[in-house]
Formats: sequence, structure tokens, C-alpha cells
Amino acid sequence: MGTYRYMLILIRTLFAPLLSLFFMMVGSGLFNTFNSLRLEMEHISPEMIGVVSSALYLGILIGSFKIDRWISKVGHIFAFVIFAASLSILVLFQSIWINPWYWSFLRLFGGISMAGVFIVIESWLLMKSPPNMRGAALSIYLGVLYCALSLGQLLINSSDPKTVLPFLTIALLVALSIIPITIRKIASPKLTSEPVKLNMSQLVRLSPLGFGGGVISGMVLAVTYGLIPIFAKEIGMSITEVGTFMATIIFGGFLMQLPIGKWADRGDRRRVLKYISFFAALLSLAVASTENGWLLFILAFFYGGFAFTLYPVSMAYTCERVKENEIVAATGGFVLSYGIGAIAGPLLAPLAMSYIGASGIFYFLAFISLILGISTFKTSKPAPES
Repeated sequence: MGTYRYMLILIRTLFAPLLSLFFMMVGSGLFNTFNSLRLEMEHISPEMIGVVSSALYLGILIGSFKIDRWISKVGHIFAFVIFAASLSILVLFQSIWINPWYWSFLRLFGGISMAGVFIVIESWLLMKSPPNMRGAALSIYLGVLYCALSLGQLLINSSDPKTVLPFLTIALLVALSIIPITIRKIASPKLTSEPVKLNMSQLVRLSPLGFGGGVISGMVLAVTYGLIPIFAKEIGMSITEVGTFMATIIFGGFLMQLPIGKWADRGDRRRVLKYISFFAALLSLAVASTENGWLLFILAFFYGGFAFTLYPVSMAYTCERVKENEIVAATGGFVLSYGIGAIAGPLLAPLAMSYIGASGIFYFLAFISLILGISTFKTSKPAPES
């Protein structure tokens, strides 16, 4: 009962940043799917669409190098406002010219701002949570994120994708995210000691499996957001059905966050990561071999449930040995590992499509999830926290 009471207190404390995150991710969810569909309507190849998707994650990778120290200096609230305003402006610029290289350039800078958003919210949450509840706390964060992303998919048919209206809708939603975090006085997290910088090699030594989990979860999520809409379109789904299919996947991730997060907090996070990796691989294979129909949506729902929990469990595992003044840096380092995977995923998955067809995306997702599951057998369990 104490755990649930603490979770309610935590939700109340973090209501404003979580509401800001909600508005931003509704816009982001709509934008991710809209980007791929809009380019596909212009007869851009899947490989080029993968380049545009990877540009976003290259920006996330670049942003993760230095932004954590800047956030520590200026404060979480001010940093979030700057990142949100930048994203809204970049969306409007993107509406000016439909060109994949121009979009890649803007998505690169959008990724830098998005890295800042992730580091602000994730480090805020981790600093406000005790170590034995970080998995559940991250589940609240990701539950809000995936719920918002899922709702964003349902807006895909709200306006003609060939007009400027989707860009205006997305820019407005992102701009609205500034209001909750600034409208009332809230205390952003403060460090009790000087923040520590962790470079990539230190993070790998600290938790090789956690770092690898960040890379694989980046590949999985980037391919899911950027290329599964193309899979859905190529197997004959309408624009509305594509949005519903994506919403089903993300909603599965939303519903599974809290139970898997609590399971990971109560037990061995390495073992939980192993199980969800294997389940994600099996469900990817099931989706790849299933024809369009209601069964496909059911399997996609459970695929999302396990695939979307790779990120929080890997992050919580990474932070098992981290001190309070290392949390912002460790979060930035984990976003770095996520960015590496998210760049590689959309570039590699289309190769599977070219050899196998549209279902090659899910064979690729099964393969990389299986690699993560196997790697858990070769990583020793971390020492207990002091």
C-alpha cells in the first residue's frame, strides 16, 4: 500500500512536467507517422525515408554529448522551454519545402532538441525517485509518453496529409507543452553536489548490458516509428488503418509499462530484460508471418507491449550503480546509446525489406531483439547498491 501511496505522491509532484510531455508527445506521435507517409506519397524510396528518420536520431546522438551539463546549469524548466520552442519552429520550417534532404537537415536539429527533452524529463523523474522505485517511476513517464504517442496516431486522418494543416497542428501541440511547466511555480530537481560527467567508455564499463540495451531499444523504437507505417501501407492498409495499427502497437507499450516496471523493480532487472527481449523477438516473427487482419492487430499490440519496455528496463538497469550527482550524466549517456541504435536501425532495416519484402522489417526487429536476449546470458549481475 505504501508503494501505491508513494506513486500517487510522485505523480502529483510530477504532474506539470508529465502534462507538458503529454502535449509534446501527441504532436511527436503524429509527426513521426506523418513524416513517413508524406514522403511515401511523394514516391520517396524506403531507404531515403530511413535516412530522414535516422537524421532525427543523429541529432539525438549529438545532443546527448553536451546537453546534460547545460541543463544542470540553467535548470530543467528553462531548458525544456527552449527545447519545446525550437521543435515547434522547426516543424513550421519543415512545411515550407517537401524535400527529403531538407527534411533530414531540420530533423537533425529537431533531434538535438528532442535529446534535451528526454534528458530533462528522465533525469527529473530519476532524481525524484528512490533507487528501488526507478523502474516503476520510469513506467509512469513512459506510460504517459506512449499514451500520448498512441493518441497522436489517431490524429493522422484529421486533415489532408498533402496540406499544411498537419504541420500547423503539430507545431501547436508542441508549443502547448510549454504551458503546464511554466503556468505555476514548481520546483525542478536540484543536485546536492557538483554534477559528474560520464563519457561513453565509462558508461559501457559501468553497465555493458545496460548500454547495449540502450542501443537495441533505440534500433527497435526508431524502426517502429519510422518504418512500420511503410510496412502497413505496403500490405494494403489505408491511411486511417495505418494510424490505427500504429496506435495499437504504441497502446500495447503503454499498458505494459507499469506491470513490467514493477516486476523489474521487485526482481532481477537483467532477467526481466532477458524475458522481454525474447518475447519481443517471438512476437516480431509472429507479426511477420501473419496476413492483414484482426490477428495482425492483436499480435502487434503484444509486440508493442514487450518491445516498448526494453528502453525503461535497460535504463533502470544502467542506473543501478549510479550516484545522485551522476544521474543527469548517466541519463545523457543512455540517450547517447539510444541515439546510436536509433541511427543504425532505420538504415539497416530497409536492407531486410529489399531482400524479403515489407515483412523484412519485423524479421529485422526479431533478430536484434534476440541478440539482446542472448547477451543477457553473458553479463554478470550487478553488485547490490550500497
